[in-house]
Amino acid sequence: MSVTGFEELIRLVSGLPPVPVAVAGAADSRVLASLREGHELGFIGRCFVTGPGDAVARAIEESGDDPSLYEVIPAADDREMSALAVGAVRERGAGILVKGSVKSEAYIKAILHPEHGIRASSVLSNLSLFEMPSYPKFLAMSDNAILILPGLAEKKAVIENTKPLWTALGVSPVRVAALAAVETVNPKMQATVDAAALAVMSVRGQLKGFLVEGPLGYDAAINAECAAAKGLVDSGVCGRPDMILAPNLETANSLGKSYKFHGGAAWGGMVFGARVPAVLNSRSDDGKNRLNSMAIARAVAENAPLLRSS
Repeated sequence: MSVTGFEELIRLVSGLPPVPVAVAGAADSRVLASLREGHELGFIGRCFVTGPGDAVARAIEESGDDPSLYEVIPAADDREMSALAVGAVRERGAGILVKGSVKSEAYIKAILHPEHGIRASSVLSNLSLFEMPSYPKFLAMSDNAILILPGLAEKKAVIENTKPLWTALGVSPVRVAALAAVETVNPKMQATVDAAALAVMSVRGQLKGFLVEGPLGYDAAINAECAAAKGLVDSGVCGRPDMILAPNLETANSLGKSYKFHGGAAWGGMVFGARVPAVLNSRSDDGKNRLNSMAIARAVAENAPLLRSS
């Protein structure tokens, strides 16, 4: 049975052994609130937290969490906070990396640092996982935060990067809708050409564990009746995708925000392509979204060897 919602996911990870966590920029009440809840649920272990020492210590005290569960690593700015958090993954055994109150640019640069980073894949990509009343299971969207205009090779890597997530959720095969504006291949619309190539790769076994179809307009991808009206009657993806592969960042970002603001979605997200799961929340995300993201990361951490060998 696959995991289809966040309550079920949190129950699942609460039964797993706790994993040490490294946090870049922990002097933030929302970050500490999610760590405390992770401690209470049992899936988060010792936390290596970076930031201005006094401010971080004060935030831990104000959170009401047990201070003995934390090791504060003093750092002055976003670059240092991110670098030291990544260092805690490399040197202190942290199995999950979390972006706290630092800028995404500094966080990503620390992961990708050629000497001191934790890159495991040729491509670093972001995925958001949504749970909506209008859809019967999780729906993933990628890439909505890192890759501005991915090419074919990057899109292939974006799909493959997510394999540990679907293994953790018990989803097989993973149904991927490669999005475009139309369902026909048009050489003047690169998104259609890339989507068709990915579909052929899927048929030929070059994307093991994934069933990729495209090009698909969003209506055909998400609704089987719309797909049938367009002649797509034998689709294994239309009406039931697990993941939407967007043609560019603007599309993914806009669709994801529409799910949040118009679809009543609960969500969480993370970065794939690093040696450990890396949480990339917005600084405006609330504690619930942060907890969802850490639950995703904890589930994926069970398959961390897949990440390290990718």
